Amino acid sequence: MTTKVRMCVAGITLAAVFGLISMSGPSFAQGKKEVDVAVKEIADELKKGDKAKAKKLADQAAKNLDEISDMMHLFRPRNKGGLGVGPIPLANPAKDGIEVMIRDLARDVPGGIAKQAAGLEAMGYYIAAMGELANAAVGKAPSGGKKTKKAWTEMSEDMRVLGLAFAKASAAKGAQEIKTAAARVNANCNKCHSIFKE
Repeated sequence: MTTKVRMCVAGITLAAVFGLISMSGPSFAQGKKEVDVAVKEIADELKKGDKAKAKKLADQAAKNLDEISDMMHLFRPRNKGGLGVGPIPLANPAKDGIEVMIRDLARDVPGGIAKQAAGLEAMGYYIAAMGELANAAVGKAPSGGKKTKKAWTEMSEDMRVLGLAFAKASAAKGAQEIKTAAARVNANCNKCHSIFKE
């Protein structure tokens, strides 16, 4: 085999590898997008007070959920694939994530928090929606030992209730109420992680 032929074969092989990588990327991203969209749709119904529609959407989304981690990743900052704090990105990308924002607010609520009230309220509904989805996806939750369906269901339902309470506190714009609601959400997250995080 000549050098030119070898180079040609190597070039075709390399192109094929890059082609497979580029094809696999969008499909993974699309899977994440579907979970993202489902959570936002469930959140919208919870905000409207339509619990039956929210549950129906959660049941449908749970069937398409490959792994629980696909949903849990939505708690990350927006620039790392998470939902972020409401629909409008925050100026500081490192703070634009549900987990980090809840943790920070549980410690202290900064002055001027009322300006972020709309984003925080939306975030509360995202949390509640993920609780609804987690509850519907109980069959895909980790199991064994303390990792029981009962524990998962209880903490998922608590996430929904506490997310709604956080949304309500944020809408009212009271700093102490937001801090208390955030602390309760954070405590439930920590409790769940202590049992189920792998």
